[in-house]
Amino acid sequence: MTTPPHVLALRRIAFQIRALTTGQAPHARFSSADDAPPDLPPALAYDKRSRPTLVGAVEAERAVRVRRGVYVAVDHDLRPFDADFLAQVRGVVEALDVECWLSHTTAARLHGLWTYRDPGLVHITQTYNPPVRHEGRLRRHWSRALPDSHRTVLGGVPVSSLERTIVDVACTASLPCAVVAATAGFRRGASPVVVEEILESRARGRGVVQARKVMVLCDPDCASPGEVLVRLAAIMAGLPEPEVQVPVRLPGATAWLDVGWPAIRAGLEFDGEVKFSGELGDPVAARARQAERAAGVERAGWRVGSVVWDETVEFQDLVDRVGDFYRRAAAGAPEPLRRPHSSPSETGRQKEPAGHGSAGSFRSRTRPVS
Repeated sequence: MTTPPHVLALRRIAFQIRALTTGQAPHARFSSADDAPPDLPPALAYDKRSRPTLVGAVEAERAVRVRRGVYVAVDHDLRPFDADFLAQVRGVVEALDVECWLSHTTAARLHGLWTYRDPGLVHITQTYNPPVRHEGRLRRHWSRALPDSHRTVLGGVPVSSLERTIVDVACTASLPCAVVAATAGFRRGASPVVVEEILESRARGRGVVQARKVMVLCDPDCASPGEVLVRLAAIMAGLPEPEVQVPVRLPGATAWLDVGWPAIRAGLEFDGEVKFSGELGDPVAARARQAERAAGVERAGWRVGSVVWDETVEFQDLVDRVGDFYRRAAAGAPEPLRRPHSSPSETGRQKEPAGHGSAGSFRSRTRPVS
């Protein structure tokens, strides 16, 4: 009997994760965009005596009212998109009096997983069929049974387990979001064996065909959501599957490309917003190092392109961009001139709907040259 592709993929993923966690993979030492789960803000005490104080706090933008009688303090250290999402989650937790678990992309973000273009809805799963499934930003799902092994608690609130969350997102989200979240989930420590068991238990369920495809497309060697999207775009463009963490030998050093095709000596780098933000050191010096590194890679006979967050807003545009880069590289054609990309602070655009990790910012790593 032929082993299904998704089962083979999950075995491959288990091997990759083992190599990463034991340090056997050469890129295991690289920093990454993996981040800790966010803290869910507590609800502020509300009664008749505290109401005037809370109203004043809302007017002063120190608190926000998320539901009737539910207020949370504003965390100005978070991006507005993430702060609003976490506040909405707290509002649902405080308001509902039924047994339920936060699930799907909501659970993914609470586990600290990456997502892509998540609109910030709050998903819950119940063990009975709800009469109303959509209520504002609340989305209710139901399952006849939610085994104990599919449940956990994060920050004092009930949440679907990491493996159950991966499968739920893989069955219901867009393909790019599902692959991004699954990649982060396996990097977080999800068991491929348990994921396979959950998929088998839902063999005839809605969305399982896509979920199996997600496992085949998942590569936990990708160290950021941007890398996941670039690799997936290459596959969806019909190109030869790119390698990730590609070593390029330089005089006295090795440079590592995010994704690449050694056969045509071409690769793509994803430049996250943290790399040149100043969080990792002097941004001017970081750009100088990046330019020097890119020049060295090109002198070694490689063609290197870059992708930034702006180019991931519409996934099909990214597919077209990656496909065009590959075809030009394979043909030896020069790259067209591109308009310099502005930073989020320069444009005033909020990038959160395009891609985000947990409640913190992306931790796009700088590449070491060893």
